[in-house]
Amino acid sequence: MLASLNRITGLPAELLDLYGLVVHFLLRGETTLVYYNPAGLDCSWGVLWQRNLTVHPQIVWQRNYSYPDLYDQFNAELFVLACLPMDSTAAIQLETLANSLSHLRTVVRLLIEVAGPDQESLARQYLSFCLRRSMLHVELYFRDYHHSLILYSFQVFPSFELVMRRISGGQGVKLFLHKLDDLRGHRLRVIPDLSPPNTFFYRDARGDNQVTGYLWDFVATFAGRVNAGLEVVRPSWRAGSASDSSYMLEYSAKGLIDVGLTTTLITKRNHWAIPQYTYPLLVSSWCTMLPVEKPLATPDLFGRIVCPALAMALLLIILVTWLVFRHLRCLARWKNSRPARIVPHLLALLLLTTCSAQLLSLLIFPPYHVRIASFEDLLRGDQKILGMRNEFYDLDGAFRARYAGVFHLIDDPNELYDLRNHFNTTWAYTMAYIKWLVIKTQQRHFSKPVFRWSKDLCFFDFMPTSVIVAPDSIYWESLKDFTFRIHQAGLMKHWVRKSFYDMVKSGKMSIKDYSDLETIKPLNIRDLDIVWRVCGAAIAVASAIFLMELLYFYINVFLNSL
Repeated sequence: MLASLNRITGLPAELLDLYGLVVHFLLRGETTLVYYNPAGLDCSWGVLWQRNLTVHPQIVWQRNYSYPDLYDQFNAELFVLACLPMDSTAAIQLETLANSLSHLRTVVRLLIEVAGPDQESLARQYLSFCLRRSMLHVELYFRDYHHSLILYSFQVFPSFELVMRRISGGQGVKLFLHKLDDLRGHRLRVIPDLSPPNTFFYRDARGDNQVTGYLWDFVATFAGRVNAGLEVVRPSWRAGSASDSSYMLEYSAKGLIDVGLTTTLITKRNHWAIPQYTYPLLVSSWCTMLPVEKPLATPDLFGRIVCPALAMALLLIILVTWLVFRHLRCLARWKNSRPARIVPHLLALLLLTTCSAQLLSLLIFPPYHVRIASFEDLLRGDQKILGMRNEFYDLDGAFRARYAGVFHLIDDPNELYDLRNHFNTTWAYTMAYIKWLVIKTQQRHFSKPVFRWSKDLCFFDFMPTSVIVAPDSIYWESLKDFTFRIHQAGLMKHWVRKSFYDMVKSGKMSIKDYSDLETIKPLNIRDLDIVWRVCGAAIAVASAIFLMELLYFYINVFLNSL
């Protein structure tokens, strides 16, 4: 195919070798080709895309207009063949191209042909502009080269450096090499949110401030993988004045930081900032942490032995049996037999031992209160959810109108954190699944769990959680690939659980059993409350019957005396 192309077009052999490298690159997958030539220059690719690249979707772009929403139109890779002049208009055309490739710059492949003779200074100028606009995958060559075709690229770290390679038979030349495998000690500017367990400060053995937390473990491991360092940028905003993510979005957009370490939930409300969010580190949920149901009080256990319905049924059976034996003559002889006299005593003994065994079983392993399984159960009960007022108004309006009564809203986050961290069981709490993993790890050191995670009482079941980077950050793709690897290795959840022990080492949390230790106590008079009530009711009924019989007797005596 290349030989026939040479006869038709008369292209030099080295340019055909470059074209072969491009064709080989395009065979890897479905790629959309964009031919960008707003000046209408006579570039060699003008023949190639019309005759030999027809198997791929193509866009011919011959106007110097910007298309900022281009990224919404594609879900596959883009390969741009650009033809640029050597005069000052090239900068404008590159600017237009960069604006149109917004949110695509880190993944698009750009091959630039400059219509003119070879000039190293011009190549440096064009490629440095591409680096400033976060376009890393760029190769450039000049149409009118002298002796051999030189392919220009650049090295990003530790500083911009022009790289030149000669095309000779296509041997040993690879297009669009990955530039972020080795950052050569470059320091990533990172700002922590200082919100445990995400990130927090602690003092090491030498008294120096250090940062730890599961997000710090994430970015530190990433930096070690790409041979980079970390530079901590301290937050300069006042805590509680606004969300950390809103400030980090501003800082990263201005180029003051590379990565903002905070758990940002991707929702419809912040959809506009999606280009500044990394690929989700965790898929979280926002649910309710409920106190574990407590065992029934001892007085309530007696009601589990013989319920009122069963007691009435037993009395009814005894009454019916007595009436049957009394009025049926055929049973009169059997009524006075020895088995008939033994059976009632055996039944009474069986009932007594059964109730005694059941009572002992309930005292040893008392049952728990009815489990809360829905928001309707909360409406019917006394348990309330302690939550932040601003978070409550993020919920659906219909949900707020129906279940507002189950919430107790406050404005001070420190009050909520203090109650929650000390395992105050007066309230239930709203919580993200990430923080629940820390609480769950802490409860492993309790004699029994104090809180449980309720998936039945969730406000949002699917909440992708990301960290913040600059728009069109050159690190976005590398962070995405790294996120895939750590999820496959199970490192993310490991770091979340590890953050509890990091907080213990830093003194922010302690391994302390907040559960209530149960001590075995003898029964007291209050525990037998239901027994005294039953006995009192029985005595009252017996006394009433006795008084009625006495009244009946004296009424008859009085009437007979008249």
